[in-house]
Amino acid sequence: MRLPTLKKSSQFSQIRNKGNYFKSSSFNGYILHDADLETFLVGIIASKKLGNAVERNRAKRRAREAIRTCSLINTLNQVKFVIILKKTVLKVPFIDLKQDIEKFLSHEK
Repeated sequence: MRLPTLKKSSQFSQIRNKGNYFKSSSFNGYILHDADLETFLVGIIASKKLGNAVERNRAKRRAREAIRTCSLINTLNQVKFVIILKKTVLKVPFIDLKQDIEKFLSHEK
C-alpha cells in the first residue's frame, strides 16, 4: 500500500504552523485535523543533517514502513501529519520507532 503524501511545501508549512507538536527521541511530529480530507496525508522530512542520500532514504523507508504497519493507520480520517526525522531514527530498533509513531498518531484522537 502506497501512503498518500503531501506534495507542496506550502502544505508542509501550514501543518508546521497550525498543527499540534509532538516530540520523540527519533522524530518531531506535527499533526493537523482537516475536515476537507476523506483520509490522511503524510509528509516525511529527512534533512541533510541526517547523513548522505543513502542514509536519508533508509530513514524515510523505515519511517514509511512503521507508519504503514501501524495499527491506527486504518482509523485515521481527516488528518494531515508531518514527521521530521532525527539522526537517531537510523539507530533505534524498528519496534521502538513503530511504538513512537503509534503514540504520535494516538494524540490525534
